[in-house]
Amino acid sequence: MVSVKRRLSTDESEGSSNNKVAKTDELSREQRQERVFVNMRLRRIIKENHASTIHQLAFFFNNKNFSGPVGIDLQKTFDKRGSVQRDQTDTSNVLASVGGCQMSVYDNEHCGDHLDIMSNFDLSLQQDGEVKRELHTFCWLYRENDAWLATAGTDSQIHIVSLALSQEMAILEGHAKTIHDLQPHPQRDNYILSTSKDGTMRLWDVDKKKCLAIFEADATVTCFSPSGNTFISGTSRGELRQWTIPDDLDEHDEPIRIQKKQSKLYKKFHGDNYIDCIRYANGHVISKSSNGRIEIWEADTEKHIRSIRIRTGECCSRFDVSLDENYLCVGNSSGSVFVYNLHTGKLITELSHRRSNKAVRCCTFTRDCRQILVGGEEGFMLRYDYIDDATLEEWANWRKPENS
Repeated sequence: MVSVKRRLSTDESEGSSNNKVAKTDELSREQRQERVFVNMRLRRIIKENHASTIHQLAFFFNNKNFSGPVGIDLQKTFDKRGSVQRDQTDTSNVLASVGGCQMSVYDNEHCGDHLDIMSNFDLSLQQDGEVKRELHTFCWLYRENDAWLATAGTDSQIHIVSLALSQEMAILEGHAKTIHDLQPHPQRDNYILSTSKDGTMRLWDVDKKKCLAIFEADATVTCFSPSGNTFISGTSRGELRQWTIPDDLDEHDEPIRIQKKQSKLYKKFHGDNYIDCIRYANGHVISKSSNGRIEIWEADTEKHIRSIRIRTGECCSRFDVSLDENYLCVGNSSGSVFVYNLHTGKLITELSHRRSNKAVRCCTFTRDCRQILVGGEEGFMLRYDYIDDATLEEWANWRKPENS
C-alpha cells in the first residue's frame, strides 16, 4: 500500500495561504472542480486476494433515500477521532467491489482517508478442487437499517446478501447462463434488472423473490431511464434498443414475456462494436463501446450530441458519471484513467502512474469528487486523491537536489 506523508484536512483543500484562497475564490465552480481533478495523485493501492479482475466498483450513494451536496459543494467535518461526521442515511463512504468469487465492502472514510475492509463475502463453488463461480456484477439495494447487495456471474444465479447480517438472504433463479449485468431500479428499492448470456433480460422483485418480466433479446448491458419506465440495452454487436416496462406487473402469476419486436431499435452509434456501458446524464444517453468510443445522444429523437474517443486498445471498461452529472471518468487498456467534462467533451486530465499498467475495468467518483477509485486486472484497486497546491509544491521540493 502506498504510504501517506500526512492527512489532508478540509481547510487545506481550499488552499494553504491567503493568496491562494483569494485566487481560488476568483475561479468559477467548474474551474475549481477541474482543478481538483488535475491535482489528483495516486495515494492508495490494494490487491484483493482473489487476484482476478475487479469487474465492478460502486459506492452506496442511496440517492432514492438521501440527498445532499455533491462535488466541491460538499465540505466535510471531522470528529476528534478523525472520522467524517455524517447523516445516518448518508452511506456514501461505503464502497463495494466484485472480482473472482468474492464481493468485498470497504469504508472509504474510516478514521480519515483510509480505505478499510468492512466485509468480505466468498461465494466460491468448489467442484473437483476448482473454483467454478466468478462474479461479474452487483448493485446496491437500500433496506431500513441495512444494505443489501445483489450479485451475479457465471453460475447464472442472483445472490442477495445482507451487509448488516453478513449472510445470504435469497437466491434468484431463472437464467440459464452467465449474468453480465445487474441494474437497480431508479425509483423502487425492490426491483432489479439482470442481463444474461442466455439471450434474456429479467426484471425481478427482490422482496417477493419473483421474476416479473422476461425481455427476449441478447444484451451485454442495460440502463434504466431516470423515471424507471423504460430501459436501454446494448449488445456485443453494437445494437441499442429501448424497452418499456409493463404497467401491470403485479397482476400476473407468471412472468410477462416481451419480444424483441416490441422494443425500439436505435441506429448504430457504435457500428458493430461491443457495448460495455450505458448511463443517463443531463437528459441524454451516454453509451460506450469496447473500442473506446463514447457517444452522447437523445433517447427520444436519436439526435447525436457529441463523441468522445478514449486513447485505448480494445478494452471493456465501465465508466462513471459524477453525481452532479458534469463529469465522466473512464479507464483504458494500459492503466490510465481519463476525466472528461460532459458538457464540452473536453479532456480535463489523464490519471496515470508507473505502478498502474494493467487494464482498467471500472472506476467511480466519490460523492465529493475529490477521489476516484479504480479497479483492474489481477485484483488491483487504486485510489487517486486530490492533493492541494501547497503539498504538491512541498513534494516537488523534496525531489530537487540540494545543490539546485
